[in-house]
Amino acid sequence: RIVLRYDYNNIIPVMSHIDAPSPTKRYRGGFSSSICASLFEDPHRRKDCCSLACCGVLAGDRSRYLLTNQLPPPLWRRLLVYIALPAGLYVADRIVMRNIREEVIVEECHDAFPDDGSGPFLGAFNSSKIHDDQSLYQDVENASIAHVVLSFSFYLVTLFLLIRAAANRFKFRNQVIAHLKQKSLEESGLNESDDIHTIIEANALLHKNDTRQATKICGFYRSPDDIINHSVQSDDDNILSTDEQNSGDLCTCLWSALSKMFCGICCGCWCQCFGMCATAQEEREIAALVPQEKLLIDYITFQPYKEYFHSQHLLRTEKNGNLIAHIRALSALSSQLMKMSIIFLAALTLYACTNIDHHFTLPNMVLVFATLFQSFFILYFVHWNWHRFDLSLDTVIKCFASGFVFSTSTAIVVEILVSFVVYFVTGLLGVIALVFEVGNLDMSDPQTFIPALIRENAWLGVLAMFLNAFVVAATTEELSKYFGWFMVETPESLDEKDLNDMMEGADYIPSDMDQTGSTEVDPLISPNSRHSTVLYQRGLNSKGVGITVGMVSTALGFSCCENLKYVFSSTDLSTELITLLARSIFPVHALAAALQSIRVCQRDLEGDTNMGLGRVLIPALLLHGCFDFFLMVAPVIISVRHAGDIVGGGDDSTYIDRYNTYLGACDTYNAVDDGIWKPKGKGNRNENVDEVDTMISGISFGLSTLSVIIGCIYYFVQSRKQKQRLDLLESDNRSNII
Repeated sequence: RIVLRYDYNNIIPVMSHIDAPSPTKRYRGGFSSSICASLFEDPHRRKDCCSLACCGVLAGDRSRYLLTNQLPPPLWRRLLVYIALPAGLYVADRIVMRNIREEVIVEECHDAFPDDGSGPFLGAFNSSKIHDDQSLYQDVENASIAHVVLSFSFYLVTLFLLIRAAANRFKFRNQVIAHLKQKSLEESGLNESDDIHTIIEANALLHKNDTRQATKICGFYRSPDDIINHSVQSDDDNILSTDEQNSGDLCTCLWSALSKMFCGICCGCWCQCFGMCATAQEEREIAALVPQEKLLIDYITFQPYKEYFHSQHLLRTEKNGNLIAHIRALSALSSQLMKMSIIFLAALTLYACTNIDHHFTLPNMVLVFATLFQSFFILYFVHWNWHRFDLSLDTVIKCFASGFVFSTSTAIVVEILVSFVVYFVTGLLGVIALVFEVGNLDMSDPQTFIPALIRENAWLGVLAMFLNAFVVAATTEELSKYFGWFMVETPESLDEKDLNDMMEGADYIPSDMDQTGSTEVDPLISPNSRHSTVLYQRGLNSKGVGITVGMVSTALGFSCCENLKYVFSSTDLSTELITLLARSIFPVHALAAALQSIRVCQRDLEGDTNMGLGRVLIPALLLHGCFDFFLMVAPVIISVRHAGDIVGGGDDSTYIDRYNTYLGACDTYNAVDDGIWKPKGKGNRNENVDEVDTMISGISFGLSTLSVIIGCIYYFVQSRKQKQRLDLLESDNRSNII
């Protein structure tokens, strides 16, 4: 009898003659496998990570180019429309809001600390007296109107761009389904007929709503259904058995539990944002539609690997340490990244010299270069000085850019979401503790009740810092750095067989070939090896060092962007400098990435199949979490010790504290006369208490330093052991070959 079956990719139903049914799983929306296939199922599947970066824009561009040869708009236009325009509106709105706040604060400071020396009048702060000044009130009102206009424009432009992107994703998804159907018909050997066309049209209508849900800005995509799908054989490689789905390390199990709890069980669907899951699925499907050699291209520029890898390999084999030669051997993508960075820094320097924004002047620009120098200084020794021939400069630039842009942006978004969960959990625990402990405390006197309540629940503050350090910061950032490195695909990430197959029969094409097709050779590369046949092979230790350098480069890009964010979170130049120095003492991110690389090498080079993502991250999580926790918990302990200060009432010591706080804030805006108004005594904190606080801070800093030292020792010991194992493994491989 004639029944319907799905082909090996589960794309469309086709006709076949069978006698026995077998249960399989049908995926909605025309997808060949689960739209939310876990990132942790296959440690070698890099494409899924790319769908998370920039909401899958770059991955979608690559898939569209491979399938239709359609080039995206020029990079400068996309940066202008999709980044510069919304960012410009947002920054302008923030500047307007900051000016409003500054005008109000400056006026309050003038009222509280008059230039004639009378006062101080601390009641001027947070009072309605500011509205009595009609001229100032009119300025604030005009600025508020500008704020509304800019905010509305920002949200309108952002919404328009998101809707436009969703429409493009939906259109491309239909193109992918059409190509998949065509491929399935060709492989089935069926001729086109009215019956087949009817099946195809019905299938398209069936998938239309699901496809739109998968590609829209935000939506809910129903989970796959288990159905009886009659088939000759169960040959869908993407369907996992129950045991395979339940297997995995801690990371995989936690992800599976959370996903089933919040999606599969609660509402029977998957939450979709910006079509990222659909983009990842499309990249897996594109691999079945285009030749393998066509997939070996860079993102953004779509330059084939074989156009530039040969010259980079020759630099390694000839031990050519000339920096100019390495720069000339860069891919088009790395060259664009370097040029864009130089142009951006030059434009930012000009902006700082104009003094348009008095919060960002030439000294602030010097701090920008100092922050960049800190990362480049470490990178110089880690890569160029010690291991320039184990990993190409091209790959280092790509990894650094991935960490700077993709890892940082992903970490910021995920940290915000995870923070909400942490705050909810700690807040709920706080309410429960309050209910149980209120009856045991004397509530008649607030002077003793509130401090006692704070001291009794000091554990809650410690727990909040623990979750913030190990979950919000360490877990999120280490995952972001790992995936930031993992998503960077270069020729050096291919195995040697694929690499030699790619370069087999390929003539050497100079890496600096211009768009007109000029084949001017690089004089810095040996003429005897330009057209020579080379066996692309590297030792295991060289591969391991390359993995370490790549992951450290990604971490340095991440830490560089994070340092810039923290340095310029303050408007005070001295505070920015202190922040930079404090964050430059210990390169924790780079060390944590090096710890990750040890276990990545165990998985990828030594063949340890039990080394899942959770085991890869554990040493880095412990180092990063301990370092942050010891620094975070000290302020909590100090605050608990001074719990009585918050209910000091109107005594002199509390008044002095308020006076110094307001005066310091006004001095930041240069709104007081320093010759008249001076800070007063220590207020509530006497010298004895300050010494205790200093001791607590010192112990906290010492424990953080100790965690870094232990991390360094652990890395060097494990690195030495791994080098010995790789040497032994390589010698065994050579013996087997002989």
